[in-house]
Amino acid sequence: MKKKRKGRLRAPRQDIPWFPRIDAELCNSCLSCYEFCPKDVFASAKSEEGLRRRPKMEVVNPYSCIVMCSACEKICAAGAISFPPKEDFEQYVEYYD
Repeated sequence: MKKKRKGRLRAPRQDIPWFPRIDAELCNSCLSCYEFCPKDVFASAKSEEGLRRRPKMEVVNPYSCIVMCSACEKICAAGAISFPPKEDFEQYVEYYD
């Protein structure tokens, strides 16, 4: 079993642009991301008048997302969630064992 590495941020969280993006064309409003994320990063968008289906999901608390976590991307069966390349953010995390 792979050992999880511990780390701490080298910069204030609000200075690190690591958070998910949702492709509204792919989002099927299933709520998987909302139910999965313990940091309340996601919420339903405001419903449109006359709309008969659930509104799409949106990122409402981007800086609550844990830097380098992308687990919700795997949870999204529609493939609507994406993150920037992890390599671009390694500089912000100091790992220790």
